[in-house]
Amino acid sequence: MINERTKRLREKMEKRKATICSQRAVLYTRSFQQTEGEPYILRKAKAFAYTLEHMTIYMEPDSLIFGNQASHNFAAPIFPEYSIQWLIDELDTFEKRSGDIFYIDQQTKSDLRSIAPYWQGHTHEDRVNAHLTDSIRIAEKQGVLHRGGISMSGDGHIVPDHEMALKQGFRAIIDEAKTKLNTELSDEQKAFYQSVIISLEGALTYFKRYGKLAKELSIKETNPNRKQEYEVMSTMAMTMMEQGARSFYEAVEVTYMIHVLQMIESNGHSFCYGRFDQYLYPYYQQDRKSGLLTPEKALEIITHMFIMNSSLNKVRPYGHTKFSQGYPLYSNLVVGGLKPDGSDGTNDLTYMCIEAMHQCRLSEPNFSARYHANSPRSYLRACAKLIRTGCGMPSMFNDAIVAKGIMDLGICKEDALDYCPIGCVETGVPGKYGHRATGMTYVNWGKVLEIMLHDGVDPNTGICMLKGKPKETYDQLWAEWKRYLKFYSDISVACDAICDESLEIYDADPLASCLIQNAMKLGKTLKQGGCKYDVISQSNIGPSVVGNSLYTIKKLVYEDHTLTWEQLLNAMDENWQSEESMRIRNKILRLPKFGNDIDDVDQIVADVFDSYLELLPSYHTIRQGRGPEVSCYTMSTSNITSYVPNGFVVGATPDGRMAGSPLNEGCSPTQGTDQTGPTALINSVSKLPNVRVAAGQLLNMRLSPQTLAKEADLERFIDFLIVSAKKGIYHNQFNVVSSQELKEAQKYPEKHTDLIVRVAGYCAQFVSLMPEAQNAIIARTENTF
Repeated sequence: MINERTKRLREKMEKRKATICSQRAVLYTRSFQQTEGEPYILRKAKAFAYTLEHMTIYMEPDSLIFGNQASHNFAAPIFPEYSIQWLIDELDTFEKRSGDIFYIDQQTKSDLRSIAPYWQGHTHEDRVNAHLTDSIRIAEKQGVLHRGGISMSGDGHIVPDHEMALKQGFRAIIDEAKTKLNTELSDEQKAFYQSVIISLEGALTYFKRYGKLAKELSIKETNPNRKQEYEVMSTMAMTMMEQGARSFYEAVEVTYMIHVLQMIESNGHSFCYGRFDQYLYPYYQQDRKSGLLTPEKALEIITHMFIMNSSLNKVRPYGHTKFSQGYPLYSNLVVGGLKPDGSDGTNDLTYMCIEAMHQCRLSEPNFSARYHANSPRSYLRACAKLIRTGCGMPSMFNDAIVAKGIMDLGICKEDALDYCPIGCVETGVPGKYGHRATGMTYVNWGKVLEIMLHDGVDPNTGICMLKGKPKETYDQLWAEWKRYLKFYSDISVACDAICDESLEIYDADPLASCLIQNAMKLGKTLKQGGCKYDVISQSNIGPSVVGNSLYTIKKLVYEDHTLTWEQLLNAMDENWQSEESMRIRNKILRLPKFGNDIDDVDQIVADVFDSYLELLPSYHTIRQGRGPEVSCYTMSTSNITSYVPNGFVVGATPDGRMAGSPLNEGCSPTQGTDQTGPTALINSVSKLPNVRVAAGQLLNMRLSPQTLAKEADLERFIDFLIVSAKKGIYHNQFNVVSSQELKEAQKYPEKHTDLIVRVAGYCAQFVSLMPEAQNAIIARTENTF
């Protein structure tokens, strides 16, 4: 049962309001002004350490966990080295947004305006923009490509080697870096090791500041129990990470602190916790055996750590916010699954983490669960009970398919079995993957289809980049799809390289890098190739829309001859508005759609996946041959809420979709088109090349609350999960919420701040989303068993 202070802490995070904090930006500017002419990575490290020494720190009165990213709760710091102009342009509009609203006071605005001139023309975004090709710019204007965060923020999307960090502590890494400096090195390597020392010393100073603060608070505290807790915090913080973690409590605190430090160092997102129940279990066992820890106290510590994740925040430009709504940080934390030796990893902490999410029920951390053929049914039942609450978590990952996909990239079995979700549904090996398992350039497949159908001309802009060829047969149409897909995919990979080349400079992150294997060995940051595995992917949006559309054309135009090209294009161009167009659309809507276990259309959607997968062997990252043992592109269908704004720029499509409406999300069916139940849906998804989508395959389902209401229903749902795994489903996640409740929350948002929904590969407060995203969730089929 949740105790009173945990309730208070949770309620504070639920009711919090997003604000902007200028402290980091001001402190970084001050430091950078003093280090002109030095290597950029050293300037970053010195600014990081300077900020940790001078920024405001505080402790939440009810929390057992400390560590703050900004000067107050749920405030978003600013990172001027990545981008600044958008911030100045939007300073007076943050409170006017329709979603992800930020409040900002006049002093903060003044601070940010005062530092802006120093950075303008000298940011990551400026460098990227200076190197973009005409092809990239035109493809963006057409709405095919969207760069998002990779061109104006840090990269994130990594999982530290928590086991190593907790075992060694920061002092050991500092000593290793000092030893390296006594060897023969390049200037680049020297700068890297020096920056590691500066950054980690800064972190140790940051910890000690909390030790002093906790001591001060203990002196003032009148409650004996809280006074003792502050004293424990003080003792822990004063020597934290001077050696390895000495207790379970300290190990959890350090894990959270590493997360906070990464978010101060870089404004990337998807800094993730990995296999939390696995690397912390030895500390739990040790303290339980010695009598220093009770299960009840361990649960409270974990719950508070989970809740504190909702004190962190990130602000994005409004244009990018439309692609990632709900203040997401994508801080994935996963439990369960196979261990590297192939045995089951379920332990006491696994169940404890699930219970902590029951008590937390906030959108962060992004809670996931791994499972396999021999997962204990009691574990699956615990997961199912949490899903039944309607909080959208955990997201379920199938060990057999995910591990096989990673192994097929050339990664050893032991590492593949140790995988974890990174961010939304991206998958990779903790402590060994570099940045960005997914989410490089976003590619709008719905728009590619629209341009192809109009013989290479974007009907919205009139821009022609690739002239069409005759499409007298379906085979010719299919060849054209592949030609257009390759054309735009080539451009998107070139875009990735331009952004990566700039990130190598501006996203120099010695603290994050030194916690990934091979960075210290090679003397390189992750963006320079200092990681064991460099696997990246793009976000590809709309495969189900494309597949359903191609099936429509194949069936009505080429096979049945009941529709001509001219009739179809005219109806689409007028968005199905005339009487004749509505007749055509009604005929199309009666055709089979992906998600109903109908082979003819399911196979075409699978073909669409294959058409992209066959391109990937020819694509390479800029780090190939520079250090990583494996460096390659793979595929992902993790596209956050981008399926909504990407739909804005796509006209009506041959599947009957209306102009401007959302595309499909991940590998999920287009909203509302799966009409024959959840079993038929997973049968359709099982026909996709799931094992080859090795960076994350996203399936999102909505279930009626009545479907899981009774214990017998819950057991049936567990069977459904088991069958899903046997059918080769990569991943599945669930919203257990009715359309009625969602619509009620739209009308009375102040009464539904506790409504957490699965948006895409992450969860968010429903009321924080833009209306378009809310409507897209409502439009999903409400399944029953």
